[in-house]
Amino acid sequence: MKYVKLAQMPPMDPMAGLGMPASPMAMPGPPPAPNSAQKQITVPLANLGLILADAEIEKRLLEQLEDNEQGIANDIWIQYGGEEDGGVDLSKRGKRRDSEEATEEEIKATDKTRWERLPEGQNLSDLEITLDDFANAVKFLSFGFAKNKGKEQGGAAGGGMPGMASRKLDTMVKLAHNLDLLGMYSVADRIL
Repeated sequence: MKYVKLAQMPPMDPMAGLGMPASPMAMPGPPPAPNSAQKQITVPLANLGLILADAEIEKRLLEQLEDNEQGIANDIWIQYGGEEDGGVDLSKRGKRRDSEEATEEEIKATDKTRWERLPEGQNLSDLEITLDDFANAVKFLSFGFAKNKGKEQGGAAGGGMPGMASRKLDTMVKLAHNLDLLGMYSVADRIL
């Protein structure tokens, strides 16, 4: 029986095997257009769930890996009328009415003043939402989101393929080590 020997390519860049771009020229293209996949909330944001959906929390958790959950919660808190010290700016009151849906123009106009998307005349204090509520919700969503992503990636191999899981774990450890070397400690901690 005759065997054919297949040649392997030599490793080009140690970061290439980890999904990192080999050079700055190989960076991915620009992100997709904003609001392309996100369905806008057109009703008054009367509860924490609606506010987080309007703030595109899932997208933020993916894009802001270097921030911790508290930092993301603080950013959203301030966008919707909170203050940096955890209080509420009482002058930032909502303008949306229950009787009518928001138009595309209103959504664009309130992009920088998102507290105006709250129910008419109300603020975060009136809705009884605190910064701690934001922080707890973001932590919970972050954990659930990471868990679901892990199931999607791990579940694709199916049972009985421990080699695949082992290689993914090795890759994650290597990636975390490289991020540590680059000084991105919080990102490395979130990977592991």
